[in-house]
Amino acid sequence: MKYLFILGRNPLVSEAEILSYVERTLARRVAHKIRLNALLLETDNELNIKKMMNELGGTIAIGKVLFSGKKKDVLEGIKKKPIYFGRENKVVYSVMSYAENGDEFSEILDAMKENFSGERLKARYKGVSGTVKLQSGRIVHGSPEKIMLRDMNYFVFSCSGEMNFGYLETSYDSEEAERKDMEKPYRRESLAISPRLARILINLSQVKDKETLADPFCGIGVILAEAMLRDISVIGIDIDKEAAKDARENIDWLRRNYKISANHAVINSDSRAIKLRERIAGIATEPSLGELLKKIPSPERAQEMLAKFEDLMIDVINNLKKGLETKGKIAFTAPLIKTQRGRISCDFGRICEKTGMRIYKLSGLDSAFPIREFREDQIVGRDIMVLSF
Repeated sequence: MKYLFILGRNPLVSEAEILSYVERTLARRVAHKIRLNALLLETDNELNIKKMMNELGGTIAIGKVLFSGKKKDVLEGIKKKPIYFGRENKVVYSVMSYAENGDEFSEILDAMKENFSGERLKARYKGVSGTVKLQSGRIVHGSPEKIMLRDMNYFVFSCSGEMNFGYLETSYDSEEAERKDMEKPYRRESLAISPRLARILINLSQVKDKETLADPFCGIGVILAEAMLRDISVIGIDIDKEAAKDARENIDWLRRNYKISANHAVINSDSRAIKLRERIAGIATEPSLGELLKKIPSPERAQEMLAKFEDLMIDVINNLKKGLETKGKIAFTAPLIKTQRGRISCDFGRICEKTGMRIYKLSGLDSAFPIREFREDQIVGRDIMVLSF
């Protein structure tokens, strides 16, 4: 089976999340390829892409490949086999192009017109709406809010002489995500993690349904809520009494408004010293990334902040790893600080040395953790890291 994933603004993070998700579900990945912000994935197992879409944080849309192979065979398939699955006799369609050249895209459009004409459909092509600015700075078509505006949304992805053609089946429900985030009782816009990043960290931790995940810096409970929505039990810990109280109330609201069966505990305590009474399958967390900086710090000041963060994480990991399952993973963010000499990161080698953990090597991922996540105007961005035994 082949699927196409339209990725968000940071394709490297999205790629790691998708591969982690597939690895967690035990689906066998045959191969995957990336072009711009599109990932073509081949597996031996059929994926539940609607469920997957609801649980991924770095993906905009997912589609199925209808035809794959040499260009002439794919074009012949488009001309003669069903590609429209609606009921109306008219269709407005778009095509997302990840073709190797413009000629291929034109040939795809011509083949589609021949198909629609043979089916006597009133078909009209209209380009993909919305754009996304990737972390690299490149602008690509298809924003989360507008990518599925047409009646049918097709794609072409070609690489190394192989062409793939299909249609997008499902997309990120930005309205529902915003509603859920805005309507909960307590929000902390400047400090709370986004639901999108919460989902990414949960997937990178590879905690499964029915298992238990811990967040040692849970804040108002964003990671906890996203995990519970997918039937993962949670233990949230925060040293801030008010944050722990707000997290409990947000979870109470979640239970009133959604069907939740997962268990939860929110504890006002210090994650460096707390003794967990039960085993945990993994950790997903965003610790405080340090003080809010209004101007670019000197490299020396940045190194002081990073060393303080390292000391905190070493203490927390050494404490909580006692309750972590043997194959459990720790997915977390760390400060990535912009200085006049460039962006600098934590010493993850030191964290590993002091905790006995290692940087997780995700099968199939060309880039290694940490993966950088930032916007150009940010002074403090994020490194996304995954550790394992």
